[in-house]
Amino acid sequence: MKILMTNNTLTDRGGSESYLETVSAELRRLGHEVLFYSPECGLVAHRLRDRGFEVHDDAGRLPADLDVIHGQHTNAVARVRERHPRTPLVFATHSWAISVEDPVAELGASAYLAFNELTRRRLAAHAATRGAEIIRLTQPVEVSFADGVRDPVSAVPRRAVAVSRRMATVTTRLARACSALDIEFQRIGDADGVSPDPRPEMMAADIVFAIGRTALEAMAAARAVVVVDETAFGGWLSTSSYAALEADGFTGLGLGHSGREAEPQDDDLAALLRDYHPDLGTQARRLVTRHHAAQHHAAALVEIYGAVADTPATATSTGTLALLAQDRFTLEHRAVSAEWEAARLRNEVADLRGELERRLEERAHLVARVEGLGDRLRRARTRAQRFRRQRDRAREALGSPRRRWRRS
Repeated sequence: MKILMTNNTLTDRGGSESYLETVSAELRRLGHEVLFYSPECGLVAHRLRDRGFEVHDDAGRLPADLDVIHGQHTNAVARVRERHPRTPLVFATHSWAISVEDPVAELGASAYLAFNELTRRRLAAHAATRGAEIIRLTQPVEVSFADGVRDPVSAVPRRAVAVSRRMATVTTRLARACSALDIEFQRIGDADGVSPDPRPEMMAADIVFAIGRTALEAMAAARAVVVVDETAFGGWLSTSSYAALEADGFTGLGLGHSGREAEPQDDDLAALLRDYHPDLGTQARRLVTRHHAAQHHAAALVEIYGAVADTPATATSTGTLALLAQDRFTLEHRAVSAEWEAARLRNEVADLRGELERRLEERAHLVARVEGLGDRLRRARTRAQRFRRQRDRAREALGSPRRRWRRS
């Protein structure tokens, strides 16, 4: 089977990119040919090419003999649909919050894939999926017999790593909580800690702070995982918390009542870390092997591809759909960025106004001091003049008897 996989970008390694890396390798092991299309190629595309995969950034150059399209992101799928309107399409959704993850009826998908309950419920509620099959799968991760040589986590945690491009204020609290327990802390994903693949850093840690597929990859490495990010807190990932956290995509948003309404504070995080146990790594690995092995996921995909192959749908009106989808995604990103930039500028203006007021107060204080010093100076001059007159009179008084004595 010849399978085309699409993605909005193949640049930095995010959730959808790591998914494609994982399942494509397993599909190839099953004897299928996998190739990729993305309108924007970069680091991930180079990694895929280095592994022998064919990667395209021009939909016009795609081969004609595709058996199925595994589509991710409407802007990329729409470009492919212009050339392959009748090829069976399976549309996969990873997120409920990104506009290009939403289904579009005109793309003519024969089936839809959801990888957690949040996305499944959104797909089921969407008018574009009416009459189509929605299939719920778990997120896959690489599982190998060779993983048996991995190092277990320490009995007492020595090193923790936070892996996220979105964490901001929470990393400061995580660092303080770790420091209080003499745990070395590292952040991966910020400007100073960019990593094309954070798995080696996670393998060297005892505790991993992460969400989504990153948390899943830490589980596969048998690390103790805390589901936490800037917007959610799910706590330790364990046998008891797994069902709820898997349902919301390991985000800690609380779909299964695993999340917290309040933002975790220093005391909460310190108490959480004191509950560390090395068996958390063992539990995580056992859960991954049982529910998330990429081998089983790939086999399920092949069954789905085969089922839709006999019922190809026809895409309609895709000529401008790609541009509209891309424009919507770009404009949404720009609008949100503009809102935050406006907020930052408002804060900057408020800070400058505060600084100006402080400077004006300092100026008024200095002017008052100068005026006070001027008054003191005038008084000092007046006193000096008085003292000079007194001195002159004293000299005259002392000089008069001497002149009288000399005459006598």
